[in-house]
Amino acid sequence: MSYKHNNLMAMRQSYWNDVQSPKVIQEKEYFQQILIEQGIFQTATIEDAKQLFFSLPSIIIVKGYASGFLNHAVQHLISQHIQENKALLQQKTAMKIKFRL
Repeated sequence: MSYKHNNLMAMRQSYWNDVQSPKVIQEKEYFQQILIEQGIFQTATIEDAKQLFFSLPSIIIVKGYASGFLNHAVQHLISQHIQENKALLQQKTAMKIKFRL
């Protein structure tokens, strides 16, 4: 793994392990909600949201950290990622993380 990949994975893990920040809690709920809205699941668990989060391309992670995952531009990128990977998300298949869209 490259240095860049290790840093981004650390960012992902740090974010996901944050269970006290109201902003992060709200964003995790958004991840669950968008999975339902996009027709991936009828009900989405926190584990489903985690799978989505860890599958997001690195550019979305960076932009999400900078602007927030509830930013409209970031939400659009997340929706695009979900639509492109709908079957893999539904099957809960591990995906290779992309660095670019």
